[in-house]
Amino acid sequence: MVRPISLRLRNAEILAKARATLIRVGRGPELERQHAAAELRRARATVERRREQDRLRQIAVLQAQKAILAINRVYSAQDQIDADEAERAEWQVGRALILDELNKIITQGRRP
Repeated sequence: MVRPISLRLRNAEILAKARATLIRVGRGPELERQHAAAELRRARATVERRREQDRLRQIAVLQAQKAILAINRVYSAQDQIDADEAERAEWQVGRALILDELNKIITQGRRP
C-alpha cells in the first residue's frame, strides 16, 4: 500500500528522508556518485555559460573598436565638406556622443 505524502513537508525534509532511506538499504555509495555527477554537471554548465559570456563580451569590444575606426573615417571625410561652423559643431557633438557610447562598451565590457 502506498502512503500519502504529507503536504506539510518541505522539499529539504523530503530529500533528507529519501536519502536516509536509501542509505539504510545500502544504496549510499550509489547516491553519493549520482550527487557528485550532478554537481559536476552543474559546475561544467556554469563554466560553459561564463565562457560564452566572455566570448560575447570580446566580440562586442572588437565590434565597437571597428565601429570607432569607421566613424573616424566618416567624420574625417565629412570635415572635408564645405560647411559652416554651426554644422561642424553639430557634427562634433554627434561624433562625441557616438564615440562615448562605443568607448563605454570597450572599457566597461557591456552595453551602456
